[in-house]
Amino acid sequence: MLEKKELHLKFSTKRDYKIISPCCNRSNKDGKFVNYLDLPENYGYCHSCGKSTLPTTIYIDENGIEYSWNETENQFETLAIITRNILASTSAKQIASTVIAQKFIDESIIWEHFHAQPENNLLQYLRQTYGDEKVNDAKEVYALSTSKDGGTMFWNINKNLQVQKLKIAYYNSIGKRTNKFKVPYKNEDGYYACLFGEHLLSYNYYLNSTIVLTESEKTAIIGYILMPKYVWLAYGGINGLTEGKLKSLIDQNVLIIPDMSENAVNIITTKIPFLKELGINAKVWDMTEGQTDEELKALGIYNNDLEDVFRKIDIFEQ
Repeated sequence: MLEKKELHLKFSTKRDYKIISPCCNRSNKDGKFVNYLDLPENYGYCHSCGKSTLPTTIYIDENGIEYSWNETENQFETLAIITRNILASTSAKQIASTVIAQKFIDESIIWEHFHAQPENNLLQYLRQTYGDEKVNDAKEVYALSTSKDGGTMFWNINKNLQVQKLKIAYYNSIGKRTNKFKVPYKNEDGYYACLFGEHLLSYNYYLNSTIVLTESEKTAIIGYILMPKYVWLAYGGINGLTEGKLKSLIDQNVLIIPDMSENAVNIITTKIPFLKELGINAKVWDMTEGQTDEELKALGIYNNDLEDVFRKIDIFEQ
């Protein structure tokens, strides 16, 4: 009988500078691909493209032999066969990739959706919770708008006030994000993301302000509403803090607040030496206080909405 093997991802402290990254097929001479501990070398996280290469679900039989399900062949295969196939596939991809030039979205598209009625669920929830005055301010500052199907449109606008990317997320009536989202402008078409809120770095008002990075766009907006004297930006997901987004933070002091999970904190903590190499003075505020995901789940706070924490304490006055 086969039993599912639990996967505990930890980053290796050593870098393999000779491999080619399996995600973006680049040389790892710069050490931006970090392997996961105790896994084959082709599994890891890439700081260049922001992607994690993870193994398939592993099952173990009574003799300790590991298997994974091959959907093509419709059968279980041993891990040795799977690893050999992946490595062979990776070797076959050693070809030069073409980098598509950056394109920008016409700013007029933002304003076509900015005044849409009814507003998306997130804006309606924020108005009910924090009032129209604060939400009107946040809506204008971050150019929040509403898609035709009721989604919240998060625009990535860079320091030069050029619109680089759009993510459409969907929330329920109490401001909780659903699993549905859209990214209409694709990387393969030349639309690359920057930090959500990066345009705020061009404002003289924020020249000497502390920069706070959060994982989600909603958390950055809540932070701005509650503590507007800080520059609130978002990197857009657990693996969203890529090299391209970091360029705008060079020579800046940054506080990064990952989501409430062990994995989220580990990913960001591993990045800190790389950020310092770029000239970014970054610190991590670990809201898990070093607790494992199992401990957080036992306390009922695993992946809790950071909005609840922000409303209870002023984290920057301690």
